[in-house]
Amino acid sequence: MSCYLSCENIELKVGYHTLVSRFSLSVKSAQSVAITGSNGSGKTTLLRVLAGLSKPHSGKVTVMSEQISPNNETQHEHYCIFLSNIPSLLLDHCVLWNLEFFTNSYGLKFTIFEYQSALKKVGLENREYQVARTLSTGQKRRLSLASLILSKPNIILADEPTNGLDEIGTQRCLNIFEDLRIHNHSSII
Repeated sequence: MSCYLSCENIELKVGYHTLVSRFSLSVKSAQSVAITGSNGSGKTTLLRVLAGLSKPHSGKVTVMSEQISPNNETQHEHYCIFLSNIPSLLLDHCVLWNLEFFTNSYGLKFTIFEYQSALKKVGLENREYQVARTLSTGQKRRLSLASLILSKPNIILADEPTNGLDEIGTQRCLNIFEDLRIHNHSSII
């Protein structure tokens, strides 16, 4: 198995307060890793650093053999997706438009039937023209999961991925992650 993501001696600070010190990790293809800790311990900050959205105070992050921190030396698209604990949606647009926008941003095109199939897998069938603002918190999370089904990322950095989901939604989320891990060799953190 090849290494999809690694970090060495990561240090994270907020002001003068150190959240994480000398953190190292190596994640292989099709591997799942859970990062746990108390509220405010730096889990979200660490995930943002691993996704390349933030910089660590010190340390090195490599995604699929290309360094992203401290200097970004990437030359390829890695399909590393950060799934925020609060779904990022364009609330005044419909469900289908949000899915199209997300997948198009990765250069991916799908048919209406493929979008509808992904929505059905997450329990949002027949909602493709519903405005995203009117979805419940759990339905918004399900819409984010539908985008993962379509994009099939190499690495999923999921921050509280079951946030807002009921028991059925939580099980669907876990099943989607497992399916991506097994069939697409996605690594999930």
